[in-house]
Amino acid sequence: MTCPMQNVFVNLFLDFRPWILDPHPCRTFNVMKLKQAILIPFIAAATLLADPVSECPAWVGLELDGSATVINDTWDIAGGDGGIWELSGRVMYQDSFGTLDTEFHWLATATGAMGDRDLFPRFGESPFRILDLEKIHQEDERTALYSEIDRLSAGWSGPRITLQLGRQAITWGEAYYFNINDLFGAFPITETNRLYKPGIDALTVTASLGPFTDLSLVTVPSDDTADNAAANLVIPVGTGSLTLTGGKIREDDKFGAGYTVDLGGVKLYGSHLVTYEDGGARFNETVVGAESQVGPYTHILGEIYINGWGATDPDEYPALMFTERYLMGQALTLGRLSGVVQISRQVTPLLTVTPALFANFSDGSVLTRLNGGWSLSDLTSLSGGMFVGFGKRPDSGVWPDPGTLKSEYGGAPLTVYLELVHSI
Repeated sequence: MTCPMQNVFVNLFLDFRPWILDPHPCRTFNVMKLKQAILIPFIAAATLLADPVSECPAWVGLELDGSATVINDTWDIAGGDGGIWELSGRVMYQDSFGTLDTEFHWLATATGAMGDRDLFPRFGESPFRILDLEKIHQEDERTALYSEIDRLSAGWSGPRITLQLGRQAITWGEAYYFNINDLFGAFPITETNRLYKPGIDALTVTASLGPFTDLSLVTVPSDDTADNAAANLVIPVGTGSLTLTGGKIREDDKFGAGYTVDLGGVKLYGSHLVTYEDGGARFNETVVGAESQVGPYTHILGEIYINGWGATDPDEYPALMFTERYLMGQALTLGRLSGVVQISRQVTPLLTVTPALFANFSDGSVLTRLNGGWSLSDLTSLSGGMFVGFGKRPDSGVWPDPGTLKSEYGGAPLTVYLELVHSI
């Protein structure tokens, strides 16, 4: 039986759709559109949550997010001094109809530049999205208003097989920062919020082949070249688990393996990935890591990454930065040999600090990050921190033609960020 408040949500969305999904953006910032785009998650969540659970068993969530990032970019590597502010609201909806599961996430965001900076374009070409579910309602050099459907999928669960079709999040691999076996897009190593991963348009088939043995098959349609397809097999071997990965991703053939084991409370993991580029060239990537809980309040993680695609000479960095592989987020670093050490410490029951240090051993540069999270309530969290880079400084330049990099992190701008998230 259809939930009455679901019908209210659909009607509200259709009523607001001409305003929110207007394909003809204005050149000036439209305050009315901003108000409606932010109000729609409130209205949808309030109407759905007002319905009794007995009549509407679906799960509905609302997340409100406000953030500000201040950047001191002395060498004009990242677009100049200033900062970025952002306000967003995300409506999340999940429901089950017998063996059929549905998921829907809708995100509206307003963002703007501060100081001497300009905004970068929000939506670019995505290699793993074919559905047109992103809308830019207003965009100029200083402000932007946009929305997107980040989850839109249906899944069927059988005794041993699960199917999921639509926009969904897919995460593979063992590593945390240098996750080379996450073939459909790993998080950037500097991403601080890893609780939510953007969805891709795919068909996923997951089969349970036995105890702790799963096979996942994923295909992602493409509107230009051959479709992307990959498989991931996880099987128990000894006291750990072995992962075998392979597929064709953006005209590259990829084959990888990883192993994870727990030894005396220390999680050890390693992965190796071979990529055969379109044209015959080949490169290898390897990551090894360990993480452990040290006492009741401290967690330590470390990883070493060998990037066969990267360079040992910083003079080669500019050529790598403008390759499609790097711009599409398919490359994690520019240097050949990198590492990271992270310590997470629960200072109080409500405050956790997580310093991390990223090192490029090829050029001697390091990037330090200090991140902290404070739980204001069961529904509200505040996080913030800063990035500071050390190493050989770049030659002087003027954006968008920065000077020649002398190290990967030496020209990293001083960045301070603060984020407040409230969930309902």
